Amino acid sequence: MRTWLGMVLNLFFCAVVSAQNLVTSNLPLVIIDTQGQLIVDSPKINAQMKIIYNGTAQRTAPSDAANVYQGIAGIEFRGSSSQLFPKKSYGFEFRDEKGDGKEVALFGMPKEEDWILFASYNEKSLLHNVLAMKMARDLGMYASRTQFVEVIVNGRYEGVYVLMEKIKRVNGRLNITKLSDQDNSGDALTGGYIFKVDKPTGSGGSIGWFSKVNYSGRIQYLYEYPDFDEITPNQKAYLIAKVDSAEAALNGGQFRDSQVGYRRFYDGLSFARIFLVNEVARNVDGYRISTFFHKDRDSKGGKIKAGPAWDYDLAFGNADYCEAPLTYGWAYLFGNICPRDSWQVPFHWKRMLEDPAYVSELNDEYQRMRKGAWKTETLMSYIDSLATVLQEAQQRNFQRWPVLGQYIWPNPTPIPSTWAGEVLELKQWLTQRLAWMDINIPGTLTSVDPTPIHEVIVEVAPNPFADDARLLFKAPRPMEILAEVFDLSGKLITSKFQYLSVAPTTVSIPIQGPSGTYVLRVHTPTEIIRKQLVKQ
Repeated sequence: MRTWLGMVLNLFFCAVVSAQNLVTSNLPLVIIDTQGQLIVDSPKINAQMKIIYNGTAQRTAPSDAANVYQGIAGIEFRGSSSQLFPKKSYGFEFRDEKGDGKEVALFGMPKEEDWILFASYNEKSLLHNVLAMKMARDLGMYASRTQFVEVIVNGRYEGVYVLMEKIKRVNGRLNITKLSDQDNSGDALTGGYIFKVDKPTGSGGSIGWFSKVNYSGRIQYLYEYPDFDEITPNQKAYLIAKVDSAEAALNGGQFRDSQVGYRRFYDGLSFARIFLVNEVARNVDGYRISTFFHKDRDSKGGKIKAGPAWDYDLAFGNADYCEAPLTYGWAYLFGNICPRDSWQVPFHWKRMLEDPAYVSELNDEYQRMRKGAWKTETLMSYIDSLATVLQEAQQRNFQRWPVLGQYIWPNPTPIPSTWAGEVLELKQWLTQRLAWMDINIPGTLTSVDPTPIHEVIVEVAPNPFADDARLLFKAPRPMEILAEVFDLSGKLITSKFQYLSVAPTTVSIPIQGPSGTYVLRVHTPTEIIRKQLVKQ
């Protein structure tokens, strides 16, 4: 039976919607009626949901009959820091009359019960997650499919949202083997698992385990599938032991060895692909928050894979801290820039970059993308197509939420005063970022700077040298750097991570190769320094 409050809210439906000028839309409409209940962070409450879409050839009105879905949905707020914003993101699941999950196919996506409505409140182009998910799919990974919609809750227009698939173990999404509480031995115990590095908000408090590798910033893993209240003791023990063994191999002295090194446990290509999405977007949360991993059964390959990609609202320059707005520099070196942040980047990507085979794989993937789906003009055309779809609805969104031109944490300055300015800023930022990546992607041989002026001073003495290149570093502040040496064909010969203090630091790098000219490339948090090395 409908509550008095629910009926009162519905009386205001037409007036509120009209105030936002939503008579009809070119987008699908999601209409939610909680019947007087308050939506909270957890648990989900039952609500009536109506989804309408008349296609591209016709307009869609709130009063139209539901033709995508009509029925019950369990709904809750979702997110961590984003829950502080007035425009909320939602997680919801379709339910039947008994309250059980109900699978529904939406907008050509495979049927499932669990979905997300992402708010894009402080990401004012409204495009970041849609763009990032598309770029991840371009690489051949699973990433959430997306659909722009407009949302009405209890008669009140709430704006433009991105309907997204929730990351789940299921055919059509992350297709790994289903685990039951009976799978506690043999091959059945070995997969499939989904786990993540993330803030514990919404993940069962602090339930999970910590990495045993000793480096600055302890990394906590959290259970995703099976989740913390369903995973069995045997499954916990197996997953923790497997991750511990994998990290020990990656951190060990023989980590490059194809038989006993990290590739026994990790799928390097998946780590390279996540690296590329995070770095092209220079995702300030990349690697250290909302970072997923998964593992299928040993009989189905069984290696730990990075992914799926997730959470790019603060990427593409949309953050004012830890050098996030810059179009140069590396997201994976976050710890150099903000070493005191509570969430640090796991060591995996730094360590893998010391493996020439991984660097080659990474470079091949990047070059493949830049010749195809990630051509600058192709990505700009895609952004334009998204903007065309949103041209009308964004006006209603920013009438409802008048944030254009205003600082909403953590927007960098200057802040565009129009939505078109936000879209243009995204295009300009991405164009510059790709140009920098083209020159600096690991494994690419680039020209030596003729007249360098750098924050970090790198001297090579003697040069020419006999066996080891002797490098002297002078840094203005403590930092980590990555030194790479290439031959003239572009092959990576050796690489070394080094911590620099403010005192001059001398490093010797052995060059295993014939006499001749080599190229030194030093990655700092803000730049790439190149020098020629000559071996006698």
